Amino acid sequence: MRQVFITGASSDIGVATCKKYLQEGFHVIGHYNNGQDSFFDLVDASPNMQSLQIDLSDSHSVEQALIDYAGLFQKIDVLINMAATFRSIPFPEITAVEIIETMNVNLIAGLLFMRSITPEMIRRKWGRIVNIGSIGVKFGGGSESFCYALSKHSLEFIPSDYKSWASSNVFVNTLRVGVTDTKFHKNDKDKDLDRRVEMIPVQRMASPDEIANIIFLHGSDQNTFITGQVISASGGE
Repeated sequence: MRQVFITGASSDIGVATCKKYLQEGFHVIGHYNNGQDSFFDLVDASPNMQSLQIDLSDSHSVEQALIDYAGLFQKIDVLINMAATFRSIPFPEITAVEIIETMNVNLIAGLLFMRSITPEMIRRKWGRIVNIGSIGVKFGGGSESFCYALSKHSLEFIPSDYKSWASSNVFVNTLRVGVTDTKFHKNDKDKDLDRRVEMIPVQRMASPDEIANIIFLHGSDQNTFITGQVISASGGE
Protein backbone atom coordinates (compact mmCIF):
# COMPACT_ATOMS: atom_id res chain seq x y z
CA MET A 1 0.00 0.00 0.00
CA ARG A 2 1.43 3.36 -1.02
CA GLN A 3 1.72 6.09 1.59
CA VAL A 4 0.98 9.79 1.25
CA PHE A 5 2.05 12.51 3.67
CA ILE A 6 -0.17 15.60 3.55
CA THR A 7 0.84 18.72 5.44
CA GLY A 8 -1.99 21.02 6.45
CA ALA A 9 -4.33 18.05 6.22
CA SER A 10 -6.87 19.50 8.64
CA SER A 11 -7.89 22.34 6.31
CA ASP A 12 -11.04 21.98 4.20
CA ILE A 13 -9.00 21.13 1.09
CA GLY A 14 -6.74 18.96 3.25
CA VAL A 15 -9.63 16.86 4.54
CA ALA A 16 -10.99 16.45 1.01
CA THR A 17 -7.53 15.38 -0.18
CA CYS A 18 -7.19 12.85 2.64
CA LYS A 19 -10.56 11.37 1.66
CA LYS A 20 -9.52 11.15 -2.00
CA TYR A 21 -6.33 9.27 -1.22
CA LEU A 22 -8.14 6.94 1.19
CA GLN A 23 -10.71 6.17 -1.51
CA GLU A 24 -7.88 5.34 -3.89
CA GLY A 25 -6.35 2.82 -1.48
CA PHE A 26 -3.49 4.85 0.02
CA HIS A 27 -2.34 4.92 3.61
CA VAL A 28 -2.63 8.57 4.67
CA ILE A 29 -0.47 10.41 7.18
CA GLY A 30 -2.21 13.71 7.84
CA HIS A 31 -0.22 16.51 9.42
CA TYR A 32 -1.94 19.08 11.60
CA ASN A 33 -1.09 21.72 14.16
CA ASN A 34 -4.45 22.67 15.68
CA GLY A 35 -6.91 20.77 13.50
CA GLN A 36 -10.68 20.78 13.08
CA ASP A 37 -13.35 18.23 14.01
CA SER A 38 -13.86 16.90 10.48
CA PHE A 39 -10.17 15.98 10.34
CA PHE A 40 -10.16 14.12 13.65
CA ASP A 41 -13.44 12.40 12.75
CA LEU A 42 -11.80 11.14 9.56
CA VAL A 43 -8.76 9.89 11.47
CA ASP A 44 -11.01 8.04 13.96
CA ALA A 45 -13.11 6.48 11.20
CA SER A 46 -10.29 5.43 8.85
CA PRO A 47 -8.02 2.47 9.70
CA ASN A 48 -5.65 3.52 6.90
CA MET A 49 -5.12 7.03 8.26
CA GLN A 50 -2.97 8.42 11.02
CA SER A 51 -2.35 11.95 12.27
CA LEU A 52 0.94 13.65 13.00
CA GLN A 53 1.17 16.93 14.93
CA ILE A 54 4.08 19.24 14.14
CA ASP A 55 4.41 22.98 14.67
CA LEU A 56 5.74 24.04 11.29
CA SER A 57 6.32 27.61 12.43
CA ASP A 58 9.38 26.31 14.30
CA SER A 59 11.92 24.90 11.84
CA HIS A 60 13.71 23.15 14.72
CA SER A 61 10.50 21.19 15.42
CA VAL A 62 10.40 20.12 11.78
CA GLU A 63 14.03 18.98 11.85
CA GLN A 64 13.39 17.07 15.09
CA ALA A 65 10.29 15.40 13.66
CA LEU A 66 12.31 14.23 10.66
CA ILE A 67 14.67 12.54 13.13
CA ASP A 68 11.99 11.19 15.49
CA TYR A 69 9.85 9.78 12.66
CA ALA A 70 12.66 8.88 10.25
CA GLY A 71 11.29 5.40 9.67
CA LEU A 72 7.88 6.80 8.72
CA PHE A 73 9.24 9.43 6.34
CA GLN A 74 11.44 6.90 4.56
CA LYS A 75 8.28 5.07 3.46
CA ILE A 76 6.47 8.08 1.97
CA ASP A 77 5.58 7.68 -1.70
CA VAL A 78 3.65 10.92 -2.17
CA LEU A 79 4.29 14.27 -0.48
CA ILE A 80 1.64 16.99 -0.58
CA ASN A 81 2.92 20.32 0.79
CA MET A 82 -0.36 22.05 1.63
CA ALA A 83 0.25 23.63 5.04
CA ALA A 84 -0.12 27.41 5.12
CA THR A 85 -0.55 30.26 7.54
CA PHE A 86 -2.11 33.58 6.64
CA ARG A 87 -2.41 36.84 8.53
CA SER A 88 -4.03 39.89 7.00
CA ILE A 89 -1.46 42.66 7.53
CA PRO A 90 -0.87 45.78 5.39
CA PHE A 91 2.64 45.84 3.94
CA PRO A 92 3.80 48.93 5.95
CA GLU A 93 2.89 47.09 9.17
CA ILE A 94 4.60 43.73 8.65
CA THR A 95 7.48 42.76 10.92
CA ALA A 96 10.44 40.45 10.53
CA VAL A 97 8.79 37.99 12.93
CA GLU A 98 5.68 37.73 10.74
CA ILE A 99 7.72 37.27 7.57
CA ILE A 100 9.83 34.54 9.16
CA GLU A 101 6.85 32.67 10.65
CA THR A 102 5.00 32.72 7.33
CA MET A 103 8.05 31.50 5.43
CA ASN A 104 8.68 28.76 8.01
CA VAL A 105 5.18 27.30 7.60
CA ASN A 106 4.46 27.97 3.94
CA LEU A 107 7.91 27.35 2.45
CA ILE A 108 10.72 26.08 4.64
CA ALA A 109 8.86 23.12 6.15
CA GLY A 110 7.93 21.88 2.68
CA LEU A 111 11.51 22.20 1.48
CA LEU A 112 12.79 20.26 4.49
CA PHE A 113 10.26 17.47 3.91
CA MET A 114 11.11 17.35 0.21
CA ARG A 115 14.85 17.28 0.93
CA SER A 116 14.45 14.40 3.37
CA ILE A 117 11.85 12.29 1.58
CA THR A 118 13.09 12.33 -2.04
CA PRO A 119 16.21 10.14 -1.55
CA GLU A 120 14.10 7.09 -0.69
CA MET A 121 11.67 7.88 -3.52
CA ILE A 122 14.63 7.89 -5.88
CA ARG A 123 15.94 4.62 -4.46
CA ARG A 124 12.50 3.00 -4.96
CA LYS A 125 12.21 4.52 -8.47
CA TRP A 126 8.84 6.14 -7.79
CA GLY A 127 7.56 9.26 -6.06
CA ARG A 128 5.26 12.24 -6.47
CA ILE A 129 5.49 15.67 -4.83
CA VAL A 130 2.79 18.32 -5.16
CA ASN A 131 3.36 21.78 -3.72
CA ILE A 132 0.17 23.76 -3.14
CA GLY A 133 0.62 27.36 -4.21
CA SER A 134 -1.83 30.16 -4.83
CA ILE A 135 -3.25 31.92 -7.85
CA GLY A 136 -2.69 35.11 -5.85
CA VAL A 137 0.96 34.91 -6.86
CA LYS A 138 -0.07 35.68 -10.43
CA PHE A 139 -1.51 38.99 -9.29
CA GLY A 140 1.16 39.90 -6.76
CA GLY A 141 -1.07 39.01 -3.83
CA GLY A 142 -3.61 41.28 -2.18
CA SER A 143 -3.07 44.55 -0.36
CA GLU A 144 -2.73 42.76 2.98
CA SER A 145 -1.30 39.39 1.92
CA PHE A 146 2.30 40.18 0.99
CA CYS A 147 3.87 37.60 3.34
CA TYR A 148 1.52 34.86 2.18
CA ALA A 149 2.00 35.63 -1.53
CA LEU A 150 5.78 35.89 -1.13
CA SER A 151 5.97 32.49 0.55
CA LYS A 152 3.76 30.87 -2.09
CA HIS A 153 5.80 32.45 -4.87
CA SER A 154 8.97 31.03 -3.31
CA LEU A 155 7.36 27.58 -3.17
CA GLU A 156 7.26 27.64 -6.97
CA PHE A 157 11.07 27.74 -7.06
CA ILE A 158 11.51 24.01 -7.66
CA PRO A 159 15.14 22.87 -7.21
CA SER A 160 16.90 22.02 -10.46
CA ASP A 161 17.56 18.57 -8.97
CA TYR A 162 14.09 17.64 -10.24
CA LYS A 163 15.68 16.95 -13.64
CA SER A 164 17.81 14.14 -12.21
CA TRP A 165 14.87 12.84 -10.14
CA ALA A 166 12.75 12.47 -13.28
CA SER A 167 14.77 9.52 -14.60
CA SER A 168 13.87 7.71 -11.36
CA ASN A 169 10.16 8.40 -11.91
CA VAL A 170 10.06 11.02 -9.14
CA PHE A 171 8.02 14.03 -10.24
CA VAL A 172 7.46 17.38 -8.51
CA ASN A 173 5.00 20.10 -9.51
CA THR A 174 3.35 23.14 -7.99
CA LEU A 175 -0.38 23.86 -8.25
CA ARG A 176 -1.56 27.47 -8.16
CA VAL A 177 -4.91 26.88 -6.49
CA GLY A 178 -7.65 29.41 -7.15
CA VAL A 179 -10.51 30.62 -4.96
CA THR A 180 -12.12 27.61 -3.31
CA ASP A 181 -15.31 27.30 -1.29
CA THR A 182 -13.71 26.94 2.15
CA LYS A 183 -13.98 28.46 5.62
CA PHE A 184 -10.81 30.44 4.85
CA HIS A 185 -12.73 32.63 2.42
CA LYS A 186 -16.15 32.54 4.09
CA ASN A 187 -14.77 33.75 7.42
CA ASP A 188 -13.11 36.81 5.88
CA LYS A 189 -15.77 39.46 6.51
CA ASP A 190 -13.78 42.08 4.61
CA LYS A 191 -13.77 40.07 1.39
CA ASP A 192 -16.49 40.66 -1.20
CA LEU A 193 -16.76 37.07 -2.42
CA ASP A 194 -19.41 37.85 -5.03
CA ARG A 195 -17.12 40.42 -6.61
CA ARG A 196 -14.16 38.04 -6.38
CA VAL A 197 -16.10 35.26 -8.12
CA GLU A 198 -17.00 37.63 -10.97
CA MET A 199 -13.28 37.80 -11.77
CA ILE A 200 -13.12 34.03 -12.38
CA PRO A 201 -13.88 33.07 -16.01
CA VAL A 202 -15.91 29.99 -14.96
CA GLN A 203 -17.93 32.31 -12.67
CA ARG A 204 -17.74 30.18 -9.53
CA MET A 205 -15.40 28.99 -6.83
CA ALA A 206 -13.87 25.53 -6.88
CA SER A 207 -15.07 22.93 -4.42
CA PRO A 208 -12.56 21.28 -2.07
CA ASP A 209 -13.31 17.96 -3.77
CA GLU A 210 -12.41 19.40 -7.18
CA ILE A 211 -9.06 20.62 -5.90
CA ALA A 212 -8.46 17.27 -4.19
CA ASN A 213 -9.04 15.49 -7.50
CA ILE A 214 -6.55 17.78 -9.26
CA ILE A 215 -3.99 17.19 -6.51
CA PHE A 216 -4.46 13.44 -6.89
CA LEU A 217 -4.10 13.71 -10.66
CA HIS A 218 -0.58 15.10 -10.21
CA GLY A 219 0.28 13.14 -7.07
CA SER A 220 -0.37 9.59 -8.26
CA ASP A 221 0.19 7.12 -11.10
CA GLN A 222 -2.22 9.25 -13.14
CA ASN A 223 0.70 11.61 -13.66
CA THR A 224 3.12 9.81 -15.95
CA PHE A 225 4.95 12.66 -17.70
CA ILE A 226 4.63 16.02 -15.91
CA THR A 227 7.37 17.36 -13.66
CA GLY A 228 9.02 20.66 -12.79
CA GLN A 229 5.92 22.67 -13.69
CA VAL A 230 3.72 25.36 -12.15
CA ILE A 231 0.11 24.59 -13.05
CA SER A 232 -2.93 26.78 -12.38
CA ALA A 233 -6.12 25.21 -11.03
CA SER A 234 -8.08 28.42 -10.92
CA GLY A 235 -11.07 28.36 -13.25
CA GLY A 236 -9.28 30.23 -16.01
CA GLU A 237 -7.62 33.04 -14.03
